[in-house]
Amino acid sequence: MKRIFTCMVPMRDGTGIFTTIHLPDGDGPFPVILHRTLYSSVDSISPSNPFEDIGCAYVCQDVRASARSEGEWNPWIQEADDGEDCLKWIAAQSWCSGRIAMHGGSYCGATQVFAARSGNPALVGIVPQVTPCNYHESPKYVGGAFVLAQNIGWALSSLNTRCRIPLPEPVDTCKCSLTLPICDIDIAAGFEQRVGFWRDWMKHQAYDEYWKDFDFESFAGRIRCPMLVVGSWFDIYTQGSIDMWNLAVKHAASENARKFSRCIIGPWTHGGPWGELPGGDVPENAQEVVSQIERRFLKGVTSDPDSDPLPGEKPFTYFLFGRGEWRSTDVWPPANMKPVNLYLDADSPANTLFGGGRLTWETPGPESLPDVYIYDPHNPVPTTGGHFITIPNGSHDRTKTEERPDVCVYTSATLTRPVIIEGPVSLTLYASSSAPDTDFTAVLVDVFPDGSAFNLCSGIIRARYRNSMRSAELMTPGETYEFHIDMWSFANAFMPGHKIRLEVSSSDFPAFDRNLNTGKDPASDTEMRVAKQTLFHDAAHPSRLVLPVTES
Repeated sequence: MKRIFTCMVPMRDGTGIFTTIHLPDGDGPFPVILHRTLYSSVDSISPSNPFEDIGCAYVCQDVRASARSEGEWNPWIQEADDGEDCLKWIAAQSWCSGRIAMHGGSYCGATQVFAARSGNPALVGIVPQVTPCNYHESPKYVGGAFVLAQNIGWALSSLNTRCRIPLPEPVDTCKCSLTLPICDIDIAAGFEQRVGFWRDWMKHQAYDEYWKDFDFESFAGRIRCPMLVVGSWFDIYTQGSIDMWNLAVKHAASENARKFSRCIIGPWTHGGPWGELPGGDVPENAQEVVSQIERRFLKGVTSDPDSDPLPGEKPFTYFLFGRGEWRSTDVWPPANMKPVNLYLDADSPANTLFGGGRLTWETPGPESLPDVYIYDPHNPVPTTGGHFITIPNGSHDRTKTEERPDVCVYTSATLTRPVIIEGPVSLTLYASSSAPDTDFTAVLVDVFPDGSAFNLCSGIIRARYRNSMRSAELMTPGETYEFHIDMWSFANAFMPGHKIRLEVSSSDFPAFDRNLNTGKDPASDTEMRVAKQTLFHDAAHPSRLVLPVTES
């Protein structure tokens, strides 16, 4: 007879965590699948055991302060200790065989990774899906710019809707994103008191000791169980998923974790379709296939934690846009990847898609004149797709955005043969500004034969962090600097008849906070200044898009 019961599991500080236990038929003991979640309803109890058919008990817990659990919620801070305490409690129960695995996505993936930090030998496998790796470099900051809309829409609304902190009305992300200074957005959202974690994020703009505890790299050497990392090409954690897997296979504490960890990167956003990009040709059952792989992995690690849970499969599986196919490799980036430069050039000013900006395979000559545009934070470039969660994300036609004079557009000649990229994309940009601090953005675009232009991957750099994310260094206005913009990994086949395009600008709002161009503290600044931006692309300043080409 199946048994379902609930209890409060005590943490080391006495806080009770609401827990639902599903035991399958039989006498047991059973291996256990644990799901620790922020997203339960106060009135919900897990209705069934989704892993009964593989002989596992299922334990679902509401994380601290959410739904029926006690305590106060601070994103991630408590999940390492609470996760460790929950593992110890489950392992001590008579119905547990001593083998525990975990699954879940987003925050529910983070609870797995932090629990695994304990190195508890009972934890035999985890499946973190769409989950951060370095919590400073997404989801809080990317290239030094604050991830604005997502953190308003997720973190502050979670306090209201999931952690039962009352507000006069729901959090309005669009309205709050316009608030200056951004450190006061918690008050603008309606909270009577300042939100501690929001203020902490504002105080720790650079990567410092505060973020180290949330950085998988700092504790990858303590992970003892294999991981099945599942990510997606249009997620805020795209590169984080890849980085986490690479760190695990290189630095995990056990041979099993290093040998048997896997990664899948699918053609999705954080939790849905990829947008409007044509030519995806994704099989209708693609997500179902990934779910089946997850179940095979969980069954494998809970049945025999010393064997490969996915025998015969290559470690890294990914979807290639343009050709609509799944591929696999032993390493990422693939061993046959070669970085290839596409240089920025212009026959006439590159402003708008109607300008003279070009991408060329050869270095431009000394006579190539720079491009100039005006960045006004009162009128930022609006977010149109990308690696986000709470605003329109995924891939969308960018041609309207490319009509703006503050967007410089560089386009290749029409391709006569496929150019396939699989790996990290980046932009090396030589530029100056009239401001002591500003932002530069980059978007890689696939231009279709009909002229539609769909974003693939993108990046941003806050100038003060051009040399290091650990310390700020303002610019001298008018001086030329070299910027490196990490545009993350992607896999796409640019097909014959298509063109490769790069957009360069200085804002992507409200995905990121606006750089106000003053050089003052971004968290407390309210003054906006207009900046004159100059992009150089001559022989002495070879600005270039670096593509990870595997086939051409």
